[in-house]
Amino acid sequence: MLVPMKVDYGVRTLVYLALQARETQSVPESAEFTSTSDIAGAQHIPEPYLLRICSELQKAGLIESRRGPQGGHKLARPAEEISVSDVVNSVDHSLAPIDCVEEPDGCRLSGACSQRELWSDVEIMLLEHLSKVKISELMNQQRSMVLTAPVETNF
Repeated sequence: MLVPMKVDYGVRTLVYLALQARETQSVPESAEFTSTSDIAGAQHIPEPYLLRICSELQKAGLIESRRGPQGGHKLARPAEEISVSDVVNSVDHSLAPIDCVEEPDGCRLSGACSQRELWSDVEIMLLEHLSKVKISELMNQQRSMVLTAPVETNF
């Protein structure tokens, strides 16, 4: 099962914004906005695609966005209050491993298929687990990884 790119990019964006707020030691209300181009460059996300994802994250109340020279994005809530399942629900709405879980009418066997319930259960378990994983946890892991990464030297 592959995690959709929208989910991956959404999580990376929120972790990056959480790190930015942490570095300035600010709470979400007073954090500065981070430009779309800064996020896109740092996270290797195509900027036009990131704009669409940020729009969905904003509609879901996960980030605040502002246009203009001092514009950009910042977390709308503390990272401790945002789960990975919040991102899934805002940008992709599903992690169903097969299409018939979301669109049973599109499958000729859906009325008599023993697998559909299995895959539906897998999606439920995955979303339950992701609801326990907070952006703050991923931010702390990311921060630790960056701090303990070996320094490259060019000789």
